Amino acid sequence: MNIKKTALTYNFDGDGNTTSITVSLSGNEGADYLNANMTVTAGDLTDGQTFDGLPMKDITTIARAKLAKATVVKE
Repeated sequence: MNIKKTALTYNFDGDGNTTSITVSLSGNEGADYLNANMTVTAGDLTDGQTFDGLPMKDITTIARAKLAKATVVKE
């Protein structure tokens, strides 16, 4: 399924610091559809990464990985 980023929303605390970034993802394949909002938090970042220095492509990659992990069907 081709999943596309449709929106990025930055979330801030009272001091203006980025606390998380929500990535909206959407895709379809035939009659199957997927819509998801995945929130990237500081816990999802690797050592040395910060929200301020993180490119949009990397944010989307992290969100896609979270989506893949969240949608695994457990037997």
